[in-house]
Amino acid sequence: MAFRYTGKTKDTFLEAMREYGLLATCRTRLRDVFLLVRRLYLVKVWKMDIHPFSLVSLKAVLDRTYPQGIHIGEGSAVNFDAVILTHDMAASKHLHTRIGRYCGIGARSIVMPGVTIGDHAIVAAGAIVTKDVPSRSIVAGNPARVIRTGIMTTNFGRMTERGTPAGASADTPAADD
Repeated sequence: MAFRYTGKTKDTFLEAMREYGLLATCRTRLRDVFLLVRRLYLVKVWKMDIHPFSLVSLKAVLDRTYPQGIHIGEGSAVNFDAVILTHDMAASKHLHTRIGRYCGIGARSIVMPGVTIGDHAIVAAGAIVTKDVPSRSIVAGNPARVIRTGIMTTNFGRMTERGTPAGASADTPAADD
């Protein structure tokens, strides 16, 4: 099953206000403006490669030592207190760190420099990613290990297909957790 990005909802301000109320609608629209301004700042001033349809939390930390090394794909989300690194001061290296399309980077996780996270992958909260993450998988722990494969995600890393636990054969159905 391939996922296609269909764009944001097509509601107007008045339609949203009728459904959610004035305060909630204003708060949401103001937050969207802040996120847009921050993304433009990171892309134009720091020269980071962040896709327009990605979501980077205002509290996420993106390495500014080598900002050109950050690449975030379409539909991906970087949650609060997540750290994306592109430099290793001990080894004096500046490396490209890539996050694929439709990925979810959990809260307070750390992605080390030079790591590539494949498309439709999820990094669990608090994970320390030291090696590349294969596409369509979930990683968790310190250091991050694959705990599930064969998943499918939509916008911002929301899982739609559960896949199979790591180490299970493809013939065995996924157990309900």
